Amino acid sequence: MTWFHTDEPEVFRSEAGEFLATHPDLHTMLLSGLGTIEQSRTAGEAPPTLLGWWREPGETATTAAFVWMPPHMLTASHLTQAAATHLAGLLSTRSEPFTHLMADDSSARAFSEAWRVTTGSSLKSGPRLRLHRLGRLEWPHVIPPGEARTVTGGDRALLHDWCTRFVAEAGSLGVDLDAFIDDRLSRGGWRLWTVGGEPVAMAAMTPVVAGTARLTPVYTLPEHRGRGYGAAVTAAVSQAARDAGADHVLLFTDLANPTSNSMYRRIGYRPVCDFRIVVA
Repeated sequence: MTWFHTDEPEVFRSEAGEFLATHPDLHTMLLSGLGTIEQSRTAGEAPPTLLGWWREPGETATTAAFVWMPPHMLTASHLTQAAATHLAGLLSTRSEPFTHLMADDSSARAFSEAWRVTTGSSLKSGPRLRLHRLGRLEWPHVIPPGEARTVTGGDRALLHDWCTRFVAEAGSLGVDLDAFIDDRLSRGGWRLWTVGGEPVAMAAMTPVVAGTARLTPVYTLPEHRGRGYGAAVTAAVSQAARDAGADHVLLFTDLANPTSNSMYRRIGYRPVCDFRIVVA
């Protein structure tokens, strides 16, 4: 049993693509990360990349995978204890600094223990997250004043400012911020909720990959919170994802934020699985 790895997205897709497609909701972070790498390569860029897939002895089927663009967050599928142990060993020998990993709760705990045993260093527990999937979209019973509009290039400075504020409140997005903004901007993935022409909240979606789109981030200016703008812009982007062909519309919530968890439930999102970020 071992990890195989490459820096070539097409090789990774041929070896792990079928595995990722079996549960595109649980593998949403890997799929969107792989898409970002592929788009960068198409644009003539070559970000540092390590893509891995796990196979048991004598087997040809992939049963785990990870996507990593150092020094950003490594995202992993479900890991057995053996896969977690071997992944810790692999990363401990790399020249690129490992900074943080995101995986389902049990896998993140298994990797943390493996990292401690392998390196002698303990990882810190970061945010605990819950993956949700949209069932039937339920618009807020009382829609607040204003309307949603698609973001244009003229809004980029506002997006950068608000994303910076979001990261300060909620933590890193796990990718390069400018690339994150521009990727969604180029695909028409951003929406603003405006009142009298003034933006008060924003949300974005990833491209539809394997029938799946994920909402991130959702942000309302502090002075405009508690008025339903976050729910309204989330509903607008959720509908846009459905209209774009997504069978699975997903989002992550921070379990430490009961307000947002409650809001997403009211508009139709239901829990799928708990995740955890661990930090070096």
